Amino acid sequence: WATRKPCNPALPACHRPQPPRSAVSTMRLVCLFAVSALAPVEGKLSLLFGNFHSRGHQEEGLVLTEVEVLAAQKAWGEGVVAIGAAYPDGPYEKMALDATSTLYNYDYGPVLFKPTLATEWPFRPTRWEAVSYFVRGKYAEDGGFAIRPWSSVKWDNHNIYCDGPVCTAIGEYYFTDANTNEVTKVEYTFGYQKHSDGEIRIFLHHSSLPYAPAATS
Repeated sequence: WATRKPCNPALPACHRPQPPRSAVSTMRLVCLFAVSALAPVEGKLSLLFGNFHSRGHQEEGLVLTEVEVLAAQKAWGEGVVAIGAAYPDGPYEKMALDATSTLYNYDYGPVLFKPTLATEWPFRPTRWEAVSYFVRGKYAEDGGFAIRPWSSVKWDNHNIYCDGPVCTAIGEYYFTDANTNEVTKVEYTFGYQKHSDGEIRIFLHHSSLPYAPAATS
């Protein structure tokens, strides 16, 4: 910036000090970039160099609540029980396929699925791999988790964190064997996303048996 000098305002030669041309040019470029970057496009903010929102992100204002997460968990548990009840004579395979479509995010984006009883193939990124885990089929190690069968699934959330259309829950769920009434405790992390159709789908599912330290002699 130029240094201000004493001046008589009545004289035409008296002018306010002006910033250097380089500073003016820089300021204009910054303003132009800011306006372009924040220009609304179809109700959303579009960045100058493209759209940086994540895959599957829904329109602004979509919110997933803890109450909805609890309902989604209930639906998942009831689905597992229903698949087992339909085995072996009912349409248990179709029910598993439908469940992975309606309860999971496979049709909309990646699903981070690490099931409880899987060793050789510990991750199931596709729907068919998930179906195999629940009712057998693709991998020899799959015993059909849902067709054991189970009589009930009880959820015990340690905590649920929600941010906009996404919630993450961690805790323990308890599976009651339909034949022996034996209860198996499993630890979980689930990620849920609410979509523009109002449906809630699982994009993250990690389950594991509780850690059992080696016995000491």
